Amino acid sequence: MVSYLYPVVVEKRKGTVTPYLEVIKSNRKYLLNSENANYSYGGLHVLFNKFFKQIGIKKYDIKSVLVLGMGAGSVVSLLRQKYKIDCAITAIEKDEVVIELAKKYFEIEKYKPLSIVNDDAFEFVKTTNKKFDLIISDIFIDGNVPALFATPEYLNNLKRISNDKSCIIYNKMTELPIHKKEVAEFQKLFDTIFPGAKTHKLIANESENSLLYYNTLTLIANR
Repeated sequence: MVSYLYPVVVEKRKGTVTPYLEVIKSNRKYLLNSENANYSYGGLHVLFNKFFKQIGIKKYDIKSVLVLGMGAGSVVSLLRQKYKIDCAITAIEKDEVVIELAKKYFEIEKYKPLSIVNDDAFEFVKTTNKKFDLIISDIFIDGNVPALFATPEYLNNLKRISNDKSCIIYNKMTELPIHKKEVAEFQKLFDTIFPGAKTHKLIANESENSLLYYNTLTLIANR
């Protein structure tokens, strides 16, 4: 009953990438946090739910999905459960402890067909020969996007592994002034590689994120 009224920490761990991880239970639901940011099922879940609804993701013909930065599976659960995107999903997560917690508390393995890959997202997009319709880059280490994931090489590899008709969604926290400055510069680079891309600023649980969005997907008939 306590967890219904107040958040309760049920497990604390040191991740293989993130120094501090905690699973909390609040209102009978589990959330995964780092020291300074929500990783899954809190504000991030609200954010992506808002965005998927805003762009009408259900109306697009999506046959393959790549999630870079799985966390505990917020994006995977929304695509599969809420928006009924019934296709193969490949989810990349570098932190082995995050994968362990995702399986233990968040039942991530139930969202089949799902392939969970314990790998560095930068290396995965550099070496894979698979192509995807929808690519979501949601990579943070305690609220910050590592510099490698804001490089031309990373973005060009996203383009290389995307199908001719595809959608790229790139999430970046823009709550702090330094993050706002970073995203202003990054938008220019993103637009050179994905011409016509748009930036959506969304607030969830009083935290601002910017979602850079490029979409040439085919609409499903009668939707």
